[in-house]
Amino acid sequence: MMRRGNQNYVCWRCLSLRPAGRVVPLRRASGPVVAATPLSSFSALAAAASRPSSALFPSITRHDRRPLLRYLSTEPPAAANTGQGETGEGETASLFDRALDEELDGDPFSRPGDIRAQLRAWEARNPDKTLTVPPDAPVGDSVSNSLTKNLWDLNMLLDKPTVQDDDSSQPHFDGVDVIDSSHAGAALQAGDLVEFSANSSTSLFIAVCLGNFNGHLHFYTSKGQWFTTRSLRTGFVVKNYFEDPGELDDLVQAIPSLSSSESVLKDLQERNAGPSREIGASLIRKMHAFLTESRLLHQAYVERLSKAHLSFGKEEKVLSLREIADVLLPVQLKRGKSYFPPEALYAVYCTIMADDLNFLPLTRGVRERESYMFVLQPASVLENVARVEDLVRGVSELDAARGRAGKKFITATDSFLEFQSQARSLIDQTRKTRDWSPHGMVGPFKDPGSGPVAPPQPVAWSETGLAVIQFLETWAAQGSFRPSSRYHWVGAAILRGLDRYPGAILDSSTGWTFLQEIGWIAPWDVSARHTLRLPSQRTTRHTALPNPPSLDATKVELAGDRLARLRQEFAQSTVYCIDSADTLDVDDGISLEAAGDGEYWIHIHVADPASRIRHTSPLAKEGAIKMGTSYLAGFYDRMLDRDDVRDIFSLRPDSPSLTFSARVNEKGQLLGSKVTPGILKDVVYMTPEDVSSVVGDTPEVAPPPDVLEVGKRPAEHAPPVRKMDTPETLSKAHKRDLKTLFKLATAIRNVRLEKGATPVFPSRPRARVSLDGLSPVAAENGSAFYHGDPYIRVEYDNQGSSLVSSIMQLAGEVAARWCFDRRIPIPYRVQKIASEHLAALQAFNRDVLHPKLLAGERPTQEEYSVLRVLGGSYEVSTLPGPYLGMGLDMYAKVTSPLRRYPDLVAHWQIEAALLEEHRLGTSLAGRKLSADGPVAVPGKPPPTQGFLPFTKTDLDNDILPQVRIRERHRKLVDNVEGNTQWILQALVRAWRFGEGSPKLPETFRFTVADTAPGRGLIGRLDWFGQAAEVDLEGLKPVTRLAEVKPNDEFEVELLDVNVHTQKVSVKLLKRL
Repeated sequence: MMRRGNQNYVCWRCLSLRPAGRVVPLRRASGPVVAATPLSSFSALAAAASRPSSALFPSITRHDRRPLLRYLSTEPPAAANTGQGETGEGETASLFDRALDEELDGDPFSRPGDIRAQLRAWEARNPDKTLTVPPDAPVGDSVSNSLTKNLWDLNMLLDKPTVQDDDSSQPHFDGVDVIDSSHAGAALQAGDLVEFSANSSTSLFIAVCLGNFNGHLHFYTSKGQWFTTRSLRTGFVVKNYFEDPGELDDLVQAIPSLSSSESVLKDLQERNAGPSREIGASLIRKMHAFLTESRLLHQAYVERLSKAHLSFGKEEKVLSLREIADVLLPVQLKRGKSYFPPEALYAVYCTIMADDLNFLPLTRGVRERESYMFVLQPASVLENVARVEDLVRGVSELDAARGRAGKKFITATDSFLEFQSQARSLIDQTRKTRDWSPHGMVGPFKDPGSGPVAPPQPVAWSETGLAVIQFLETWAAQGSFRPSSRYHWVGAAILRGLDRYPGAILDSSTGWTFLQEIGWIAPWDVSARHTLRLPSQRTTRHTALPNPPSLDATKVELAGDRLARLRQEFAQSTVYCIDSADTLDVDDGISLEAAGDGEYWIHIHVADPASRIRHTSPLAKEGAIKMGTSYLAGFYDRMLDRDDVRDIFSLRPDSPSLTFSARVNEKGQLLGSKVTPGILKDVVYMTPEDVSSVVGDTPEVAPPPDVLEVGKRPAEHAPPVRKMDTPETLSKAHKRDLKTLFKLATAIRNVRLEKGATPVFPSRPRARVSLDGLSPVAAENGSAFYHGDPYIRVEYDNQGSSLVSSIMQLAGEVAARWCFDRRIPIPYRVQKIASEHLAALQAFNRDVLHPKLLAGERPTQEEYSVLRVLGGSYEVSTLPGPYLGMGLDMYAKVTSPLRRYPDLVAHWQIEAALLEEHRLGTSLAGRKLSADGPVAVPGKPPPTQGFLPFTKTDLDNDILPQVRIRERHRKLVDNVEGNTQWILQALVRAWRFGEGSPKLPETFRFTVADTAPGRGLIGRLDWFGQAAEVDLEGLKPVTRLAEVKPNDEFEVELLDVNVHTQKVSVKLLKRL
């Protein structure tokens, strides 16, 4: 109950039961407090309280955050007796009826006593009156009202579906590998105990998973409520908490429907048609016992838990829940095991989630065992946030503060006023050449046409000014505050004080454009780079400005080649390196060797930096932080960012390689394999397009031809960085090799298709960006200003060369089998649950998914959900398993060690095993994978792992958790959110500022993906499949929310585009 601290409150129910003669202060009034008399007159009491009757009813409804009007009129509390001085049941009802008359109409009228009949009568007398309770929730999704709206409401607690989640949950293809940026983590199964809430809520609740039926997860909560969802973003899971399946049988039988229809299940949920509390009583008791034990543990160690943020130092770092618990809880709680019981972990989890600032859950990442990973905010950020909050609060109460504050505060206030003055000046200067817009980005550069215009002049920010700007960067750029955080008011107050954003919503999106207007970030910067940044990663604010050298990696000399004695020359083979002409890191190539009788050795030669970069070196540690090369348009960032690394290891004549060789026949069957350190001699460079033209490779599904260009098209590309061969310059032998390789690659692919591999992936829109000529015209004190804007070209990508993709996947299969035979732990790529649903998955792919993909159609979100349920997510593990998306029994990524850290880890492990085999003079292979499973090699005991850089435990506990979170964040930046923000920049420039070729259409076709109760529709436009939303107002007058179902189509027009929030809003014009 929210009320002022000096305000007394007594609810009507308690008042009606209060003995006569007691003092009943309803509020602190200016007049005298009147002693209560026998309650024969409610109106007299109301008058004595010095409070209008209309103010009494809000107080009544606040008793337990549920309306009490119906309760008081239909189920009045029974009085102990009806003696003098006390009020009986009938009198209480009479008092309430008279009060209701005064509240609703002011003119009492007779009615039969039933509240529903009374309200119907009032509605009949007031047909034109509509009483709407204004929502106490802010506009948008970046901030939530968790202080006055902390209700038990599943529609509020569950995260609302968005098409951005749809984008990130769908696997796609980068030309070689499947890219999975899903947040799902390990699949939920019946009996799992889960925490659920919304990112916008401070309340945490638990539920048991009842199972997955027809693509929908069904849950039963600790409060006895049933709900379903396609994907639950849960931060805490106890796997198999309810071990006995029989415990769930009665609840599953009582589920009102196992339909696959979203609308049917939503309707049942809204009507509370789920299993009763009586049926779920045993599960409710068990969940309550879990919560009770967790709370008792929290109370026992409350002092430790309350100081959690002080236990990990002052530096920013990524921590798992188990790592946090190991520091905060005594080891005795583990009860002889290697980990804490789930009740203890949940106590720690609740403590961290209640922390408003110190710990930030990485909700965009996958769960690591039980829970999310967490970022510990650095002490410098915490101190700055506290300082700026105090400063802004003081400035907001300036008059009172000056009366009681000292010189130090007044000086800080003066510095803040100086910051405001400087910021206003910079904003005014910037708006002479760039308009402010409410679209999460400033407008494009305006050429005045009357001669050169002076750029804004950067200012020398004071210490206070820099502190405020850094706070705004933490708030608006990095997104370090949860939607429920109390610190959002600080950013809004700073923007309000500038008096430059009248009428704008003062949220983090406006804060982002403010940072652009003062030159702190570039006008075209991509906020996903900042919000998805992880500890130790450097994010440059202005890529055109020189960057400081990275750590100590630039000073480290490369070690000697530890495989020099083992290398073999591939002098008789031509190596074909197939990549784009502007690729700097050429890390793979292919060669062919005939073996007779229709058999061939296909050699996949891979760059070998692992032979000279030690896994403990600073250069390796920098690679582990980046986890891979970033390919985000306009912000290319190499993993191993040293020219000598590129020059030495990028494939060329006489360069070292680690070669993965597969012996195959013309049917595409794998007959044998080996791994060899090598040295290349004859190298030919070609583009995928030229290779396809030589071998006659055409895509099975051509990408759509849609294109949008904004900005000035750059001049022709610079000459390629190396000599490129073309079909005209190839010899007949070269063409013959390529055609044979293509024939073998096609046969290998057909074998995988028979095992259920995905034949094609939908083309995705890709933004290609040029920043040529966009150097700062003024740069000083951390700010920079530019004339001009990026050139952006939006088009659909293609699937690349099927020859390259098929043979690179072959290298991953060879590496996985080689390590499996030797029990070498590496980062395998697996779909853990796919084998459990193999028959159903193959049938779904054959009958539903693959025909749609081959027809060039985009599967629905419902179909992708079924695929996720049957096939699971693509995970990384030290244990091999099937990779059915590629039709492989096992797979590991090994072909890009210059660009992917997990590939480099695999190389370190493989090369250590090669050296050990050379030392022993025999193979370490102790088993072979056959069609019937692993077969042990007689006389070959499992090898010890002392010679490996990483043991299985090292990988499981230290390496792979970082791989999962950092790799996912990089993929989200490169392939999903960063790419989307470039596309939306182009859309805003075309729609709002008149740029673009071809001209943007006036209207679009909108296909409904899902309905969001209380919010509207989400779906996609027929413009590059862009995600869009329709709010309830945007439905009028075309339709109502209840009349819309998925896959319905409408003609719409754009209402708003916000680049920062990645939100496109449209209005319905007509149904199609």
